[in-house]
Amino acid sequence: MPRCARRRDGACDKETMMATLVLTVAGGLIGGPVGAAIGAALGQQVDAAILAPRRREGPRLADLKVQASTYGQQIPQLFGTMRVAGSVIWATDLIERREKRGGGKGRPSTTEYSYAVSLAIALSSRPIRAIRRIWADGNLLRGTSGSFRERCTFRWYDGSEDQMPDPLIASALGIASASGFRGMAYAVFEELELGGFGNRIPSLTFEVEADAGSIDAGLIGARLLDDAVRCGGDWGFSGYAASGDRARDALTPLFEADGVRLLSGPGGWRLAPAAQAGEAVALADFREKRRGEEAAVDTERRRAPLASLPGTMRLRHYEPDRDYQLGQQTSHVAGGGAREERIDLPAALPAASARALAARLAGAAADGRETMALRADLAAAALTVGQVVMLADGSGWRLAERTIRGDEIWLELRRHQPLPATGLPADPGVPVGAPDWPDATGTIRVLDLPNLGSPAASAPRVLVAGAGSNDGWRGADLWFVPAPGAEPIAAGTLRPAAALGHLAAPLEAGSADLFDLANAAIVELTNPAMTLESVDDAALLGGANRAMLGSELLQFGRAEVVAPGLWRLSHLLRGRAGTRDAMIHDAGEAFVLLDDSAALLLPETLSGWTESGEAVLQWIARGGTAMSEVAVPMAGRALRPLAPVHGRLSPDGAGGATAGWVRRSRVDTGWRDQVDLPVGENREAWRVALAPPVPGIGPWELSSPVLAIAAGELATVPPGTALEVRQVGDFALSPPLFIPLT
Repeated sequence: MPRCARRRDGACDKETMMATLVLTVAGGLIGGPVGAAIGAALGQQVDAAILAPRRREGPRLADLKVQASTYGQQIPQLFGTMRVAGSVIWATDLIERREKRGGGKGRPSTTEYSYAVSLAIALSSRPIRAIRRIWADGNLLRGTSGSFRERCTFRWYDGSEDQMPDPLIASALGIASASGFRGMAYAVFEELELGGFGNRIPSLTFEVEADAGSIDAGLIGARLLDDAVRCGGDWGFSGYAASGDRARDALTPLFEADGVRLLSGPGGWRLAPAAQAGEAVALADFREKRRGEEAAVDTERRRAPLASLPGTMRLRHYEPDRDYQLGQQTSHVAGGGAREERIDLPAALPAASARALAARLAGAAADGRETMALRADLAAAALTVGQVVMLADGSGWRLAERTIRGDEIWLELRRHQPLPATGLPADPGVPVGAPDWPDATGTIRVLDLPNLGSPAASAPRVLVAGAGSNDGWRGADLWFVPAPGAEPIAAGTLRPAAALGHLAAPLEAGSADLFDLANAAIVELTNPAMTLESVDDAALLGGANRAMLGSELLQFGRAEVVAPGLWRLSHLLRGRAGTRDAMIHDAGEAFVLLDDSAALLLPETLSGWTESGEAVLQWIARGGTAMSEVAVPMAGRALRPLAPVHGRLSPDGAGGATAGWVRRSRVDTGWRDQVDLPVGENREAWRVALAPPVPGIGPWELSSPVLAIAAGELATVPPGTALEVRQVGDFALSPPLFIPLT
């Protein structure tokens, strides 16, 4: 009774011997012991065919694109430069962080959660030289500049035989249990932020350089077989991923695509293209000769039917010009049928080389249709299987097989007329991928805003805006430091502003009551890709194109490009929201477009600390590690009432005078005809004094915008004296209005 077979997991599989048992019994019933033996032999063959272990194939193109973490997954050997996904060999659980925001002055607090992960990814089972770009979910996580788009700590190991365990893995598993993964190149991410990937681990792919420059089948064979002397190739690749249980499995795609063969000869075998087996020799030198006369050579030519040929050869590969995305080139076989033959080549090569290689494959398929068998003398024993020989008509034939029969040698030849290894014009297609921006220089501006609407502000309004020198700048993380030596407070994440820059030339003051048509602001934007738009007067009066220029709030109706990144702003409305006292500007003052949701307004709990003038804002660009600081101005413009207007002085008919003025509101800075503007404060109060002061007269505290001065007081006021009128707000005094006492 045969023993039952066992699976790899140790379980007994009785069904595996079913064919042997059935055929043994049937043979015994029919032919006795002899029949039983024959039946057992047949059953064993059937069982062997059914139960033969599955053949392990080389890498499919998709295997290099999808990140895996399967136990037992084979790690390819990389050559040249390739883009691979790799296999996760170690990872932590998700690291959760909590951040509490708000909750001041009776408002509910908000708890925000963020996640990170640490993991190690195996890339190549042979040493590598460098890791270039890294993609996460198809978008660049790390560009050619080496900077990461998301915050993390990154390390990689080249796969040497003496590399030590990664310190993070050693700290998690213990130094005695941590592996150095010697002989395998891998990368380690420490606390990779997952907020940009929906709080999940993204699919990572890596551009890995294992060898400098291009490679060929000879280099790959020399590394896999450890024999550089007997390996050669003639078709260059940018990169190649070798995988399989045996070296032959790893080289099989090259056998199909590059025409590489194992060539036998007196010195042993060689791995080389047939054209490199030696100089092509004339077949006439190996014809059989008798009595000094040239004897006839027995020759048999065979030609397979055209229907047996594929009609199209389709070569799939990786396209370096499209970030190593899948590419394919096709070539038609002359006279071929309707069948299509596809070759998956786990190699990176440009479209021109791929098209030429596809044409060579189509030509080789047509040439292989014609074979020839002939008889030669014993001198043909010196020929190498795979060598090219020439006929009298100049055609080339590759020696496919050699058979020795007594003193005769029969040769089987296949037509061999390969196309040259030169590229053909080909279009790689439109690349689909994220732009690879160089490192951007970030700029952060902190501005003291006036009150821009209802209700009236109860704390300074501090606006933070930032941008980079190109679109690769992805924002910054902010920390607010109230005073020197104080603990930094997380202030949130800043996104790139739509328009931010500085004044390129000085700007003079203009009218705050009419359109300023005499002056124009020349503004240089931080990012040349930023744009500004012109608007009509209706949109302008409706509040469009508001911008802070230094401490002045203005609006512009015309925006014209002077040079890349340089704009001329004209048709201006100046001194908006009570900022007419800041209309003179020097070159270099900050320019920020306010019609942008990317700017960050500091919460009141933080902006209240800015009145001291000692606060600073710390920031780190997303994905960066360098900390920068910018001073926070002494803020409070939003708390200050607007200066009153339309001051007037009228005689009262008794030698005295009555002064009056019109208030303005920081809640509603627009003009409303025949409408009394809201006070914007808890009460209406005024403080009036003489400027310069006169002893014994004033100051006055009023509850209405009217002041009566008696004749006796007015008579003692020296010439050149004026009334200084300020509104008393809840938090500050307004700028003064001066009414001359003449």
